[in-house]
Amino acid sequence: MQRRVLIADLAEALGKSEEEVRQFLEALWQHLPFAIEVEPPFVRYLDAKIEGVRSTLEAEIKGLRSALEAEISGLRSTLEAEINGLRVAMEQGFKRAEERDEALRREMEQGFKSAEERDEMLRREIEQRFRQAEERDEMLRREMEQGFQQMAKGRSIEA
Repeated sequence: MQRRVLIADLAEALGKSEEEVRQFLEALWQHLPFAIEVEPPFVRYLDAKIEGVRSTLEAEIKGLRSALEAEISGLRSTLEAEINGLRVAMEQGFKRAEERDEALRREMEQGFKSAEERDEMLRREIEQRFRQAEERDEMLRREMEQGFQQMAKGRSIEA
């Protein structure tokens, strides 16, 4: 529709018919190379502003990404250090537990050995007391036999 208005306006301004202007424009169009469209200044201004905003956003995103990566790296290092610290603490705890177990085992073995020694000492003491009791019994038996023999001799002398 704007094309018709343009052709009509040109025909009126040139004093030619619309058909003549149309033919002229078509012939001109076929002989002229394609013209580069020139953007209006506000479009170039907006493109420049958009590019500036895009560059700013890209720089901000890059900065945020770098800061985030640095923060993640710091957290990773902190976590790795804490994990290593916990691993060392666990290993030390296991080592202390093994040492306590070994000390308890030695203490138990020493206790068993002491108990065996006490048992052996008590067994010897009991055996010694039995021997002493047997010896006393034997002495008493002999004394009694001697006493009976003396009594028997004393009766035989009296008789």
